[in-house]
Amino acid sequence: MSIYIIAAGAAVLLVGGAFSTYQLYRLVQTDASCRGIEHPRLWGFLSASGNNQSGIVLYLIYRRRYPILSISGEQRNFMDRCRKKFAVGLIFLVVGAAACVCGAVLL
Repeated sequence: MSIYIIAAGAAVLLVGGAFSTYQLYRLVQTDASCRGIEHPRLWGFLSASGNNQSGIVLYLIYRRRYPILSISGEQRNFMDRCRKKFAVGLIFLVVGAAACVCGAVLL
């Protein structure tokens, strides 16, 4: 029974991690394009990859030099939706990790 809990938790953990990583990529890409930073896709990829999230820290330091040039209402709504989806992905990540731990304890 506990092996099924671990498997379900691992699946939820994987989906939550992938979903939140993708939403972070989209959020950074949109933010970089609003600020006029060159190669927003590259910055999105760099910020979403990495084990210790050094890419997002590098992006946050780099973007300080670029104020927001123009942002439309559509882009603002898109970024708000990405933030909410990112939060949902993190919740899935935490729930999956908790299920894995509970299943391991029951083993």
